[in-house]
Amino acid sequence: MTLSRPTPPDPHTAHSHTMDAAEAVLRVIEPDQFVADTEAFVDVRIARSRGKASYSFVGPGVSQNAKQSINLMVPHGFNVGAASMPHGVVNNPHMHYTAEVFICTRGSFKVTVGRNGEQSVNVGVGDVFAAPTWVFRGFENTGPDDSWVFVVLGGDDTGGIIWSPDVLREAAETGLYLASDNSLIDAAAGDAIKDVVEPADDAALSHVDSYTDKQLAAHLVSAGDRSWSERALLSSVLPGHASSLAPVLGFGMTEDRRHRAPVMTAQGFSVEWLRLEPGQTTGSHRINESQVLLLAEGQWSIGFNRGDDVIEAKPTEGSVVSVPPCTWRSFTNAGSSVAVAAVVCGSDAPNVIEWDDEIIRQAAAAGWMRDAAAKIAPAALLAGEG
Repeated sequence: MTLSRPTPPDPHTAHSHTMDAAEAVLRVIEPDQFVADTEAFVDVRIARSRGKASYSFVGPGVSQNAKQSINLMVPHGFNVGAASMPHGVVNNPHMHYTAEVFICTRGSFKVTVGRNGEQSVNVGVGDVFAAPTWVFRGFENTGPDDSWVFVVLGGDDTGGIIWSPDVLREAAETGLYLASDNSLIDAAAGDAIKDVVEPADDAALSHVDSYTDKQLAAHLVSAGDRSWSERALLSSVLPGHASSLAPVLGFGMTEDRRHRAPVMTAQGFSVEWLRLEPGQTTGSHRINESQVLLLAEGQWSIGFNRGDDVIEAKPTEGSVVSVPPCTWRSFTNAGSSVAVAAVVCGSDAPNVIEWDDEIIRQAAAAGWMRDAAAKIAPAALLAGEG
């Protein structure tokens, strides 16, 4: 029996997407384009939650505000947003059907788990917490007022959320109700109180999942726990292309066969950290899935397309960059300090990279290729080579 290997698409037959300048502008979302939504959820008038803001960068997320602003309404297979709130302000217990992954890039948060927040996980700068589905979770800003956490949600349609019964009761006292279509009813503004979601009863809530503290801790990947590889991308063997990857969640695009993400629960997407030293670049490559970069540190240059079609963008630190499937791209550190980004790729399967032919040629000349599993290996050890 002959086994087939996972290979990149044939560049001569694969679908290729070339971005134009207008699309590039839409897919680079800088901090001055972030729109804070302070009316996204039913709990925003509860005293302990006043001042919290939600952001929707890619997709609608789980917002319950029909007037929310969405920067990029293009399906990616996942949603990307963020949350901010003054110190001590709380996002109340609620439950998700699909993945919710917290990526903190500024300040600190306490993520609580359980209907009454019985358990907690502390998340600081550079930490990633993959909250399990089907558990109540909330979070509180334990850092400065400008603390910031990106949130990646599974699926294009997340199915909405379920609020803790106590939260719905408290919200009703402020005049806000949740309708069955997941929209807000504002009684204080004169909305009719009808077709309201009633708080779930204890019998129904008995089916919600639970985790031990040890199990929850296994869903946290702190900055200090990152396992960096300097041979995770084929281009890294070339001068001027020094890069490092640290997997967090799922298979991702790493080409280091020894790499194992700490969290391998299927989420519909992967998360990895990408690090580049000043002046270094990944070189031109593409994957078949949607990709989003959260530019956590440094000055980046993003190259969309290749050859004469290259469009260069230089987003500011903190920006969100979306790259569509089958589009050539390169990522470069354009600054004088280390650049770090969280990279989110669609799919639970490995994201097999197609490299520019010149990178493949130069890597082979340097003695490096990829094996049948698309992992980096010495050319001298590959059958039929050298």
